[in-house]
Amino acid sequence: HYHSMEAFSNYDLLDVSTGQKVAEGHKASFCLEDTSCDPGVRRRFACTAHTQGLGPGCYDTYHANIDCQWIDITDVPPGNYILKVTVNPSQLVQESDFSNNGVRCDIRYTGSYVQARNCRIVVS
Repeated sequence: HYHSMEAFSNYDLLDVSTGQKVAEGHKASFCLEDTSCDPGVRRRFACTAHTQGLGPGCYDTYHANIDCQWIDITDVPPGNYILKVTVNPSQLVQESDFSNNGVRCDIRYTGSYVQARNCRIVVS
């Protein structure tokens, strides 16, 4: 399979009061392709050397059991946090607009489970 970049997205877990990073992760991209699309939108890109990409209205969906799709919170105490996700952080994938590549979610970690709420795009 083809590797397109080391980090397609970065995941930072921030302390809600200080904004300091308490844990981090990243998602490597081994191929960009249209795995699914909105109704009426045709898939344009597949996982080959010459046709990698994401078409408008399409998504590259990875299953949860694939490596590098989590943040290790083993040493993180229960509490309230902010999850900051940045997609295409090095801007290696051409886009018409890079300003909408960030998302923040409020996180509540009880020690047993994590609840995410109020996820919103952060325009830079």
